[in-house]
Amino acid sequence: MMRAAKRIRIETGARLHFGLLDTSPPFGGLGVMIDRPATIVELSAADQWTVASAFQKRACPIAKRLCQAIGQTSLPAVAIDVVSAAPPHRGFGSGTQLSLAIAEGLRQFTGQDISDETLAAEIADRGKRSAVGVHGFFNGGMIFETGDEDRQTLNPIRQRLELPDRWRLLTLSPATIAETVSGQHESDHFARLQSKPHRSAVNRIGDELQRHIVDEILPAARAGHFTDFAHAIETYNHTSGTLFAEAQGGPYNGRWVTELIASLRNAGAIGVGQSSWGPGVFAWCEDESAANALAEQFASPSIDIQIARIKHTGRTVTER
Repeated sequence: MMRAAKRIRIETGARLHFGLLDTSPPFGGLGVMIDRPATIVELSAADQWTVASAFQKRACPIAKRLCQAIGQTSLPAVAIDVVSAAPPHRGFGSGTQLSLAIAEGLRQFTGQDISDETLAAEIADRGKRSAVGVHGFFNGGMIFETGDEDRQTLNPIRQRLELPDRWRLLTLSPATIAETVSGQHESDHFARLQSKPHRSAVNRIGDELQRHIVDEILPAARAGHFTDFAHAIETYNHTSGTLFAEAQGGPYNGRWVTELIASLRNAGAIGVGQSSWGPGVFAWCEDESAANALAEQFASPSIDIQIARIKHTGRTVTER
């Protein structure tokens, strides 16, 4: 049954991905949730299913899968308003956060008892490779996830940590993007990488990446040692990038990202890397003052820059 006429508001942040552990399932990886760019979706009662044309291709399949799961034949009479969304194809996990926000809104609006895992994997259809963004949506924080080859659902969380509140992340992405790695293009990359006869080298790098996480990143995070943590993240990100060098042309995806990361390092920034396939770039900063100084140094009309806080909590759901 549809709920009484209320407005449901779902708010979530963005996901930075520091790199996968493998080029093949179950992949595994490490990332963190940040508070911006934010995704906000509102749902309200309507005479019929209503959503802006720009979001029909994303929202309609989610609603249809929900209806199929609950035995409903028609789309719910609800209006979906995407108030804000992270820019797509920047490496900020915008697709996962938006899909999950829509799915969560529909779950809340219809009052269905659907588990988080079912909502993510079957209704929103996310988390097929890395589940960092899915776990981040529900839990926030820094997520280290791994899995096994036989697992058919989401990779489980191996470790989730809350980082010091004072730490900041500077995100930088091009104001305009000509080419992106997403959808079928991304699937084609993975298909080619998985067909290469370099399994022993991939396994070796994967073991090295897990050692970076367990022996360096997690201990530094727990202790609040910023410099050690930032250097370890940068090393991890670069090493993970070597797994995809054939597809990217190096550890980073293209000239723009490679040159920006080099410029940030030359400026003294640490904890610098590429999020997911890019072109979004991140730099860790010890506090707000350091983030502001670095942002001013790289201010340019051609670069979108934001200073983000770590998002320690999962999505918020409010009813009005």
